[in-house]
Amino acid sequence: MSGKILLLNTNRMRPRVAPIGLDYVAAALEHSGASVKLFDLALEDKGHRARLKKLLKTFSPDLIGITIRNIDDCYFLSGQFLVEPIRTLVSWLKKNSPAKIVLGGVGYSIAPSGLLDYLAADYGIFGDGEAAAIKLLNAVAADKEPLPSNIPGLVVPGAKDCRRAETDPARLFRNRKLADNARYFRLGGQLGIETKRGCDGRCIYCADPLAKGRKIRLRGAEAVADEIEELLSYGAWAFHLCDSEFNRPYAHATAVLEEIVRRGLGKKIALSGYLSPMPFDLELAKLYAQAGGKGICFGSDSGSDQMLSILKRDHTAQDLDTTLTACKKAGIKVMYDLLLGGPGETRKTLAETIRLMQKIKPDRVGVSYGLRVYAGTPLARLVAKEELMGAVEHNPELIFPVFYLAPALRKTGLEYLRNLIGRDSRFLLPAKTTKEQNYNYSGNLYLEKLITKGARGAYWHILLNAVKG
Repeated sequence: MSGKILLLNTNRMRPRVAPIGLDYVAAALEHSGASVKLFDLALEDKGHRARLKKLLKTFSPDLIGITIRNIDDCYFLSGQFLVEPIRTLVSWLKKNSPAKIVLGGVGYSIAPSGLLDYLAADYGIFGDGEAAAIKLLNAVAADKEPLPSNIPGLVVPGAKDCRRAETDPARLFRNRKLADNARYFRLGGQLGIETKRGCDGRCIYCADPLAKGRKIRLRGAEAVADEIEELLSYGAWAFHLCDSEFNRPYAHATAVLEEIVRRGLGKKIALSGYLSPMPFDLELAKLYAQAGGKGICFGSDSGSDQMLSILKRDHTAQDLDTTLTACKKAGIKVMYDLLLGGPGETRKTLAETIRLMQKIKPDRVGVSYGLRVYAGTPLARLVAKEELMGAVEHNPELIFPVFYLAPALRKTGLEYLRNLIGRDSRFLLPAKTTKEQNYNYSGNLYLEKLITKGARGAYWHILLNAVKG
């Protein structure tokens, strides 16, 4: 049996980011025979409530799916909470439609029980949504009670034991036809592509294993290249590999890049992505460049071996130098992402990190100061008895922003950090006074202006070129 589902994209971040997850879910639903429509709030302007109300009446969906990409901007220096408008939306939908409401998306999967109860929706899908959405829609359309025991990943109000749905992405039917990806490319400057799901890293702070699982599930290299060709046909040519860390596992990254090269796509596209400093070598750097790779954002976190050990990273400070050297030889621009202020951080380790960056000279250095604490992570357990920035009580699954900052830095650490950085324009901060150094992409109108003028690619790369220009 098939039903009707209305999908809502709630991410109104600017520059605009295409809802890749909704594209994937919609493709699976349509392949199963479901009728699917999208109402994209990111592309709507004033008066959208009247248009949505009309669509609810004419389409009369059995189920309304709401995607949550981010619950906050993850920056201690700004602390922007992004969920409140969704709560208002859910309340409005209940007054204007009898359809059941289900929540999903990577942001939702960080805190599935807490967010479902806070937003007062009917259901949630924790983890991979494609198979679960089909089963849930079939049950709702048939007026049957959906049960978590029958639908992997299904979350119901008051649930205490949420089990993540993990599907094999290689077996999923996919296309990118739901969202207006041509428009998103014009407005956002790039489109995302997923080559795998899950992350087996041991980083103490990261929410990706919570939302996506620790088991890595790989897509075939041919399927990834097919998707690139589809998006090229829409006029897009700058792509972002939005995996947790594209080069883990190394062999899969190599297979994907080799397929892109084999099809001659490397000459037609500009590729960027998130990668781990290890495993990485000159051979992979050269292949990445052949496949159209222009820039890499490495999750380096720190230039202090002491802090890297505490954060449970599997690379060293020396690896950062080695990796950067390989990228320079291959002609790839590099940004190192720093995560400063974790347990054990001191002025000494801060100085060690900044001086390393100033010595090896990556093209850009992104600085996050203070660590967002997510329920269920090793960091949350490690700092449970310490003073945190943000309310812990009446904060289910820490859905409201809570941050940790090492005690040694709480009074004058930020001032010390800024003095270390000085006027070095390669550093990006989430609350920098100059627009060219603003690392918070949420609501970054300067960045959006550059895209309007024709800039394309990773956001940090766009800002780098703007400074050079």
